[in-house]
Order: sequence, then C-alpha cells, then structure tokens
Amino acid sequence: MSRTRSHKKRSTTKVVLLVLLCILLLLAGTAAFLLNHYVGLLGDLREEEKGTSYSESNDPGEESITATTTVADDVFSILLIGVDSRQDTYTGRSDSQILLSINQKSKKLVICSILRDCYVTIPGHGNNRINAAYAEGGTSLLTQTIKSNFGIPVDRVAVVNFKVVADFIDAIGGVDINVSQEEISRINGSLGEQNRIFGNPVGTDTLSTAQAGDIHLNGNQALAYARIRKIGTDFERTKRQRVVLEDALEKIGNMTLSQQSGLLRQFLPRVHTDLSTSEVVDLGSLVLRLKSYEVQSFSVPIDGSWRDMRVSGMDVLDVDFAQNRNAWEEAVT
Repeated sequence: MSRTRSHKKRSTTKVVLLVLLCILLLLAGTAAFLLNHYVGLLGDLREEEKGTSYSESNDPGEESITATTTVADDVFSILLIGVDSRQDTYTGRSDSQILLSINQKSKKLVICSILRDCYVTIPGHGNNRINAAYAEGGTSLLTQTIKSNFGIPVDRVAVVNFKVVADFIDAIGGVDINVSQEEISRINGSLGEQNRIFGNPVGTDTLSTAQAGDIHLNGNQALAYARIRKIGTDFERTKRQRVVLEDALEKIGNMTLSQQSGLLRQFLPRVHTDLSTSEVVDLGSLVLRLKSYEVQSFSVPIDGSWRDMRVSGMDVLDVDFAQNRNAWEEAVT
C-alpha cells in the first residue's frame, strides 16, 4: 500500500461532529447580540471537570478571544472534539479532534485535523494513540497531550457526540442531498449500527437504491451519509460533510429568530465547552466578517512527516512532531 493511500485511509475523523459544533457555536454567538442569556445554556466543562486531577491546568478564566499564545498574540485556538459515543454521553475516546485557530490580525481561519492514530506520549499515562488521552483524563489531558507532543497550544475546547448530530438534523427538518446508489448502500450499512446503538427497530430509515438522486434525509440517514469513508478519496468524504453543512446552514438561515432561539434552547446544553460568554459572542461576530478571512485546512501529520508503525498489536503513526508544529505555525501566522 502506498504512503498516500495509507494516509487517506487513516483520515477517519468524523468531521460531521465538528460541523454541527461550529454551526451551534457560531449561531449562538450571532444570536447572543439579542439573546445573550441563551449562551449560558452551553454545558460548562469547567464545572463538569472541577475536582479532577487534571482540571486546574486548563482553567480558562474569562480571557479575551485574543488570548496570548506562543505563536502570536492574535492567535486563538479552539479544540473541537467529537466523542466516540453514540448515546448522549461524553465518555470514551475522542474519535475526532480538530483545532480551529483564528488570527484576527492577519485575518486567517485555520482548520487543522489531528489524526487519531498519531502515537504520542500521554502525560502520566505512557504511550498510546492520541484519542486515548480524552478517555484517560478528559479535555485537559487531551490538550496537555497535544501541547507536550506537537508543541501546539490550545486555548479552549468544545465537545459533541453522534446522538446530538442526528437529533440536530431532525430538529431543522432534515437535509436535501443528491445521493448515488453506491452511497445508499453505504448509508444502509451504517444505519444497521446506528439503529442498534440508538435503540431503533431493525430496518429503521433504510433506503432503496431505486431512490438514488435527490433525497430528503432525516437525522439518522444524514449522519450515516456523512460517515461514509469507503467510497472515493478522503476529499470526496469531506465533500459529503460539506454538503450536509451547506444544506443545514441554508435551512437555519431561513428560520425565524424564534425558531433559531428554539434550536439554541434545545441543543446548547448538549455542547460541552469552556468558552466564556464573551468568547461565544466574539465567535458570532466573526461570522459577519468571515468573507474577509483566508480559510485554510489541513491534517497532521502532514505528508512526509510520518511512517507506519505497529506497537502492541496497534497500527499507529510514528510522527515527526517538530515538522508538524512548524507546519501549523506557518499556516496560522
């Protein structure tokens, strides 16, 4: 297997979780100008992790969104975490971790996916895949692990899970997507697993390949569509996720303020974050300026900075951390 193909196969972060998280945080920030009290509904990680051995090292306080980092005063980074939990819980391994870095001075928005198979040293817990850090010690241990290995600072975190994604798509009335016969087959495969985990009857939401074309998907089906990773390249997989995002954003944009407020009341408590109210409002204001920003996205490890390795029966990535730290710095500055 070639290095390129292997890298793509390993790019299995389920960005759909973070897509939802971005929508909710940005929507919350925009609405906060009129509905400030709704921001307080966000799940507070500072309270949830209080009293643990790792919580104090990541206490964010009430700093500005332009909090100082080791790269530049104008860079602020939020780690978006998708938890590998299909029920409405936030325990388990982090199935995806994406660093959203904002440089307000240079007007850059950088989205950096950290592949879950990266083999790292987890402070106090030995060596393992990076996605084990969240299971061992929550958000603070994961951010410590990223900083101690990659040297990349993390200012804040936000967490969602699979169940929230499906419920959210249902709440906005589903999405309309053009789906191929091959994609329908893959959707049905994922639906078997999701129905079992969500407690749905066997065969719930199954599609017929004769329906190929423009289809209205509910939350369960849209989640299965966005999870497809065995058709085409990683580029095509992320394109499917963008299709879900774009249709969801269009539907939210057509909602009344009252309907948007209802979404916030229903879903903000299911987004766990240590962002302060003022920072969420700042994120909302960023939406209004987004067209003036340069948006970049990439994954670490970058090409040429890793090799396959097998440790204790696990297939992992042996990463050149310094090379990836340099790539992140170059992107955000």
